[in-house]
Amino acid sequence: MTHEINSSDWPVFCKRVSEQRAGAIVKLELFELNGVKARQIEGATFQSMVFDAAGACNNVITFRLTNGREIVHEILDPIQIRLNASEAGGDFNPLEIKAENGMTTVTFHPAIHAQILEGLKTM
Repeated sequence: MTHEINSSDWPVFCKRVSEQRAGAIVKLELFELNGVKARQIEGATFQSMVFDAAGACNNVITFRLTNGREIVHEILDPIQIRLNASEAGGDFNPLEIKAENGMTTVTFHPAIHAQILEGLKTM
């Protein structure tokens, strides 16, 4: 089952992911609009995921990872955030973020747990 996070809950969702998954090992993949993989980072340590709506025109989701050095991945103009149910009951992997310039997927180890959705509007 897939859960789409309502855009009004993106700031809270990003904060919860940052609090509950800091230190997790992640694989981040960026796909262009045509589906071609443009970037892949594996085995990085997740630091944070921040939603920023302060820009004049653009919303931004910023991922901070470390892999011997700090890695900053920005997603401009996010359109949709979805969690895909993993095989383990109640867990989600990967996290998908669709944006104007493509899609970013982030797979967490350990996975995101269902309680992260408590009180959030999902579709």
